[in-house]
Amino acid sequence: MNRQRLATTAAFFLAGAVLGYAILAAGPLPAIAALIFAILLLRRLNDLPEQPGSYLVGLGLAGAILLFLVVVGCRRPSCQFDALTPATLVFFLLVTAAGAWLLTRAAQKGRFAG
Repeated sequence: MNRQRLATTAAFFLAGAVLGYAILAAGPLPAIAALIFAILLLRRLNDLPEQPGSYLVGLGLAGAILLFLVVVGCRRPSCQFDALTPATLVFFLLVTAAGAWLLTRAAQKGRFAG
């Protein structure tokens, strides 16, 4: 097990989770920052697939969990959410799936092996 690579992967996961929360809490500026960060990470996809993968998993999971809690916790008629909320939830789930695919690809390449 490569501990340094695992620690780096965990750090990118946490960065993604923080930005996933910030997107929903603060609006468009964190979304732009998250997009720029994702583009920069995806440019290094062939060399380090575990970094963008873990970032996307963190980003997607944080957003999906928060939106899921909003949708499930909303009781009609006193609570209403935007019509785009379920579509955004699906988007965050797709981001999570893409990140999981990248992490699987990194594991298949032996990126986490000693």
